[in-house]
Amino acid sequence: MWHALQEEISAFIGRPFVLSERRLHQTGPRWQSYVVGDGRLSLFVKISESCHLEQLQAEAFGLGELSRFGPLRSPEVVCVGATRGFAYLVLEYLDFAAPSCLGWQRLGEGLAALHQRQDQAMYGFDEDNFIGNSPQPNAWHKHWHRFFCEQRLSFQLGMLAEKGLILPQQEALLDCACRLLKHHQPTPSLLHGDLWRGNIGFINDQPVFYDPACYYGDREADIAMTELFGRFDPDFYAAYDDTLALDENYESRRELYNLYHLLNHANLFGEHYWQQAQQSASALLNLYHHQ
Repeated sequence: MWHALQEEISAFIGRPFVLSERRLHQTGPRWQSYVVGDGRLSLFVKISESCHLEQLQAEAFGLGELSRFGPLRSPEVVCVGATRGFAYLVLEYLDFAAPSCLGWQRLGEGLAALHQRQDQAMYGFDEDNFIGNSPQPNAWHKHWHRFFCEQRLSFQLGMLAEKGLILPQQEALLDCACRLLKHHQPTPSLLHGDLWRGNIGFINDQPVFYDPACYYGDREADIAMTELFGRFDPDFYAAYDDTLALDENYESRRELYNLYHLLNHANLFGEHYWQQAQQSASALLNLYHHQ
């Protein structure tokens, strides 16, 4: 496997790449990641079975879009492909360090600048991609409430139903979601899409994005996720709001946007997140009925 990958890397960088170092970085149910080098260049390598090539290609495409349009750094894609029964994604290796207040401020300013990338009139993306290991459809829609309810909530609920998990008052929830968003038609912004602490890093207080699930949507969805699995530093929110202030009604939509991620985690990881998703759905229905 590694000999074949050396050949692939050599072809892409235009010189021989002969492994002299390799260390396991992380392992999971689908992936193994390594830091490899030849004494001149260090690279980050993600490896999986060849059936997961589409997922790695989607990640590479998202990183390319963030690099092309965004003010924040993303790892450069060296190559992506499949050979001899396995799929691979090779990125530049970046050595992260803990940020100071300045790093968080730069992240807030940079994300606001990314969200000002508003050259799309519709919601969606040129390609379907993945949110974690779940498929994420991105068919273009003119109306935000239709996109979010159909491409986000309904899709996740459908996958849960295949596992025998059905939310109480599921149809009422979808109706509630559509009504809450029906008159909310934000300008589509380019989103990271999976923005939690595990998908950002810092190099000398310069923020780096990785593992995106990009699409054009409501920028509030990115901000909402930063509050779901452990809030970002307060300096991040202050810098973001100073650059691109949030709508005064943002908090009324935050729970709804984060329900998508709870449903996805229920699909991926099971019972604990399924309970959280049910609690969130009940809270949304109660909020709607008391408005």
